Amino acid sequence: MPVLAMAVPIPPGKTEALEQHLADAKNHPDLDETFKGFGISRETWHVQETEQGDLLVLVFDADDPFTMLQEFARSNDDLPVWQRQCIREILGVDLSQAPPGPPSRLIFDWP
Repeated sequence: MPVLAMAVPIPPGKTEALEQHLADAKNHPDLDETFKGFGISRETWHVQETEQGDLLVLVFDADDPFTMLQEFARSNDDLPVWQRQCIREILGVDLSQAPPGPPSRLIFDWP
C-alpha cells in the first residue's frame, strides 16, 4: 500500500492543543467511515521534540495518498471540515489547499 509521510512544524505552545484536538477526533462518530471513504487504511501522527521546536510527522497508508489529500481538501463532510479548521487554527496550515507542500521522497524501505 502506498505511504505518504509529511512533516509540519508545530508553532510554539500549540502541541497540547494539537494533542487535545486528536483526542477529540478519535471519538468522532464518523472517524472510521471517513477514513475508509478516503481509502486510508492507517494514519499515524507523531510529535518529534527538537531543539528548534516540536515537529509533527504524519504518516498515511492509503490507496492513493495524493488523491486522498485532494478529496479531503474538497470535502464538505463534517469531520474533514472540522479537521481542516482545527489544523489551520493550531498549525497554521490550510489543508484545503492540497497537497500542502511537495511530497516526501523515500530514501530507505525495508524489507
